[in-house]
Amino acid sequence: MNNKSSTNKLLNDEAGSIQLPRRIQSKYIAGEVCSVRQLTPSIKEYTIELEEEINPNPGQFAMLWIPSIGEIPLSFADYSTGTVKFIICRVGFVTTYMHRNIVVGSRVFLRGPLGNGFTLCSLKNCLLIGGGCGLAPLYYLGRMLSMKSCRLKTLLGFKNSSDVFYVSEFSEISDTHVSTEDGEEGFKGTVVDMLKNILREDTFDMVYVCGREQMLIKVVRECLAKGMKTEVSLERIIKCGLGICGSCSVEPLGLRVCRDGPVFDGRLLLQLDNLSKNDREEICIKN
Repeated sequence: MNNKSSTNKLLNDEAGSIQLPRRIQSKYIAGEVCSVRQLTPSIKEYTIELEEEINPNPGQFAMLWIPSIGEIPLSFADYSTGTVKFIICRVGFVTTYMHRNIVVGSRVFLRGPLGNGFTLCSLKNCLLIGGGCGLAPLYYLGRMLSMKSCRLKTLLGFKNSSDVFYVSEFSEISDTHVSTEDGEEGFKGTVVDMLKNILREDTFDMVYVCGREQMLIKVVRECLAKGMKTEVSLERIIKCGLGICGSCSVEPLGLRVCRDGPVFDGRLLLQLDNLSKNDREEICIKN
């Protein structure tokens, strides 16, 4: 089967498996910040009590709006009875404003849950892999999987020890391992290097991955080579959150991360990578 026909088959399979969100949430729900915790010099955890229940699935996201400042997409780090947790890295205008100005008692507004989340297994052997801030949706996922009697192992990768966070939280629900690229804490190397060591001795029914796209691609390749299923959470610039504006479009497939994702079958990510390489090769040939 050639690349084009295999891609079309995977797209058809993916389209058939995608479920539209239970409802497209376009109204805002008010919330009050009840806790702010500094996790690293550039990352904070915000706990927000909402005025309404929203019941998100792990892997879904919300649009958080601060009037007169802006709106950003955030994965649910946890949820329980009207209370949400978000892990927010200071990277742009809105997140910098939040770090400096949003405190306990501040009011914010949420639109969500949006998108499609992870597949929840029962009684399975599952691996969670997160890189840096990408670990945010994995904690909520892990907590839900543990309630479904899954056996969990978690691999968390960071640049150095000052970037490490949420290890104690994950350790409460899973067998947790940490890597730092400089070796200051845990395994020395990347989370992909650590994964290769783990896979020499263990296998998993499902692997869930969040982080930078190049890391996702490497992880999916390693896992598929061992015959393991993978689900990845893709990051794109999301503006509307409803699949209308097209800012998060996954080309050339036409999928929209905010509506069709952000969670996808890992095989789709490899097809995207292959298509991208083919496009680059064609450009080189034409030039």
